[in-house]
Amino acid sequence: MAIKSYIPHIPFYLQDKLLKIGIDSLAKLLNSNYLIVFQQLKQLYPSLNYNTLFDLYCLVNGLPLNSLNYQQKFQVKLAYAHLLPHYTPLPQISINKYLQLALNEATTTTNNNEVPIGAVIVKNDQVIATGTNQTISCSDITQHAEIVAITRAAKILGTHRLSECDLYVTIEPCLMCVGAILHSRIRRLIFGALEPKTGAVISQYRALNNINTNKHTEAIGPIDNDLYAKALQQFFSYKRIPNL
Repeated sequence: MAIKSYIPHIPFYLQDKLLKIGIDSLAKLLNSNYLIVFQQLKQLYPSLNYNTLFDLYCLVNGLPLNSLNYQQKFQVKLAYAHLLPHYTPLPQISINKYLQLALNEATTTTNNNEVPIGAVIVKNDQVIATGTNQTISCSDITQHAEIVAITRAAKILGTHRLSECDLYVTIEPCLMCVGAILHSRIRRLIFGALEPKTGAVISQYRALNNINTNKHTEAIGPIDNDLYAKALQQFFSYKRIPNL
């Protein structure tokens, strides 16, 4: 007699919850990272406990629900503890919209010799603050676009914690700016293009990849390297022309 393999089914209590994050079938769940799925569900349903995480693990691994032993549960919890922050995916239309606003900000610096980088901080789909590089005009090397925007947003919101805010910036932030992003607990960092020389998200450092220091910020990017690097490349090409 042939032994039938176990065919998992999404339990009823999970079905509507998974729909909220765009998972409407077992096939989609199987193509997802169950740890990230649980993290996103926890943001929407804070009362969910590790039993949901164990159920997700069983579902994606074709195991019967409630079949994990103590050691298996410990390993699943340990894997989740080492997961970097992930939030509900942003619509591409929103990413493009706010990065375009950041790019518009960057172009305002072309006449004052500042490096053309723009930043926009968004909360609840509303622009809270913007920023451009002001290191020359303020004679202050810390006045990068990201820090200018973070400072303005903190003043407007009356708090130094920006945990419900997303930061859109045209170029990958440097190490100084990533530090400010971490300390202000920005929820998402969305950047347009890489910064090969000083980028601290991917290019030179991966400062947001340390779970011991980053428990709040998800990094998304580069979105379109050619598009968002263009203004910066044109700026430095112009600077290299003799007598300019």
